This record gives sequence, C-alpha cells and structure tokens, in this order.
Amino acid sequence: MKALLAALLVMLPCLAAAQQVLEFRHDLAFSAAEVNAMAARSFGARLRTLTLAGKLDPDPALKERLKRIAPRLIRAAIYERPSAASLQWEIHACTQCDENASAMAGGKLLLSADMVDHLALNDDELAYLVAHEMAHVLAEHTREFATTARYFVDNGLARDYPDIQQELAQSFSVMVRMRPVYVEQELEADYIGFVLGAHAGFAPEAMLSLLAKLRGGSDSVLATHPSDSARMRQARAMLESARRLAADARARGLK
Repeated sequence: MKALLAALLVMLPCLAAAQQVLEFRHDLAFSAAEVNAMAARSFGARLRTLTLAGKLDPDPALKERLKRIAPRLIRAAIYERPSAASLQWEIHACTQCDENASAMAGGKLLLSADMVDHLALNDDELAYLVAHEMAHVLAEHTREFATTARYFVDNGLARDYPDIQQELAQSFSVMVRMRPVYVEQELEADYIGFVLGAHAGFAPEAMLSLLAKLRGGSDSVLATHPSDSARMRQARAMLESARRLAADARARGLK
C-alpha cells in the first residue's frame, strides 16, 4: 500500500485532468458481499442502540448539511470507482457516543455531532471529513485489513472471515502488530478523501484546515493514526493538484 500511495502522489499532477485518478486493489481475500453483510448487521444494531438512547441524528441542521454534502461525494466516489453505485450508503450523526467518525464496509458512516460542533466545521471541512470516511469504504479497508490479518494469526490462511474478525476483536497482541496497517490505511483514506472532495467541487484548502483542527493525535505504539505532521505533509503535497481536480470537476459538471 505504501508503494502505491507514493506512486500516486508522484502521478497526481499528471492525472489531474484525466478520467480517473485512483487505483484500487483487486486481490483481497473473502467476498465483498460477506464483509458488507456483516457490517450492515453491526451498523443496524448500533443504530438501534443509539435510537433507543435518543442519541441518533440529534441535530436537524447537521442532518440537512449531510444530506446536501453526501450526494456530491457519492457521485465522486462512483466516478472514481463505478462499482460504488451498488453500495447502500448511509450517513448518520450521534451525540454522546463513542465514535468520532467511523466507517463500516458497504457504505455505513457515523459521525459525532459533538465533534462537528466542537471543531466548528464549515461545510467544506465537513465534506472532507465525510470523504475521508467514504474513502475507507471505497478502498475496502475492512476487507483489506482482514486479508492482511490472516498472516498475523495462527493458521490464518485457513480461517474464514467471521473467525478472523473474532480474533481481531479478542487479541490485543495481533492488533498491536497490525498497527502499521492502520496507519497506512488512514494516510490512504486522507489521500482518497482529498481526491473525492476535490472531484465533488469542495474547496481543497478545507482539507488542510480540517487537519489543523484535528491536530492532537498520539504517536504512541498503540496509536492507529499517522502523526499530525505526516498527514499535513501529504495534504500540502496534494494541494495544487487537488485545486486542478476541483476546477476540472466544475468544468465537467461533476459538482
């Protein structure tokens, strides 16, 4: 993944006006249908819990903002990966919940309304936050993570997807060893999310201001996100190309 990301950063200025920018893996284990179905069940259960607690979609204004933003990003996602048209996208917000921003396979996103309010995100910044989470879905990071995890668990190549997921949920040592995969996926989600947001016509500068507002990540051995400096460095390297992508998208009516 790291080699692919580096190659894309080099190629992006040349591809800014091309049909598509992103490339995706096609060598993942397990079936997308199985991974998405399990995620849908988990997401449904989480939504029911939040609904019963009165914590789901607490802010009508935020709900309307997400309804305006999401279709533009979904169109950009389908533009880059046409198979995304078959996904049943759902985006919700919650309050007083454990999530800050999360994505499940198959297009299931959950954002913290409290975080959005605390960071005072404008629409463009909110769009890049959503785009980052959509990027995890588009790149099939849940499926990719399970594919890689087979090499970190006993007899992994002979185990099925639910078994791998159970092992990941229960084994602290495996999760620690998988930390580099987490970090690389987060950087890739930043990259893909930046492309999606630009394709959708959102101001690329908002990606940088969003990352500035999100500063404060941990660099400990248990951290699952890259350092603030690494994320900002990548975004700055992409900025001019993202501006061209946004201009090209507006010219072709993709906004």
